[in-house]
Amino acid sequence: MSSDVMANAERKVRSRQSFRILIWLIFLAAVVVFGFVNTKKVSVDWVVNDGLVPLWAVIGVSAVAGAIIGLVARPNRH
Repeated sequence: MSSDVMANAERKVRSRQSFRILIWLIFLAAVVVFGFVNTKKVSVDWVVNDGLVPLWAVIGVSAVAGAIIGLVARPNRH
């Protein structure tokens, strides 16, 4: 009986992990598509200077920064 409970719990964990991986892959695909579509250079105002940067780089850096902030700000689930 306990092995059935463990198997069911393991299935739920794997299902959640698969769902998370799927969401990340969809997110990554969207970032890549937006990057290929947006190839123009845009003006970026840095603190000290400003310059022209490809829009795909701005989108990519913003996506990575948002993902890192989301991981850091996520509450612990222990």
